[in-house]
Amino acid sequence: MRIRALATVTVASALLLGTTGCGVLVESATLKQYDASDGVSADIGDVHVRNALIITNEAGDAALIGSIINDGTSFELLTVEIRGTIANSTQIGVYPGLTKLGIADDNPIVLYGAGVTPGQNASVYIQYGANDGQLLSVPVLDGSLAIYAPYVPDALAPAVVDAP
Repeated sequence: MRIRALATVTVASALLLGTTGCGVLVESATLKQYDASDGVSADIGDVHVRNALIITNEAGDAALIGSIINDGTSFELLTVEIRGTIANSTQIGVYPGLTKLGIADDNPIVLYGAGVTPGQNASVYIQYGANDGQLLSVPVLDGSLAIYAPYVPDALAPAVVDAP
């Protein structure tokens, strides 16, 4: 009787280890950081770029879309350079907390004549202060998807009203 009980415990232990042992040796996918949307992310010092992407028009103008989180306690001035057929750069002021880019009501960032093409990745260099910058490979999209249509550079330009 003792041998039968020992055999049962041994088989049950082997089955338990065989069915759950994989999780012990393999890193869980939920622990891996990834970009869940179309954009890319980067961490530069206390500044974190999240879901950055570029929306373009037929002329190659580039609207930078995304969010920037400043975990520091002071205002930072980021230099952003889009390296298309022509290198264009601008500076973005980022207060502590969250700054949204590309939302027409908040902070549209448009670099005209950047020469970027939809379907490709553009090289975007982001840097601030004495921190080492990062070169990102940012996806370039157009307004063919309805979700991105409001962010096409032409759609962000203010309307011109003729004087009477």
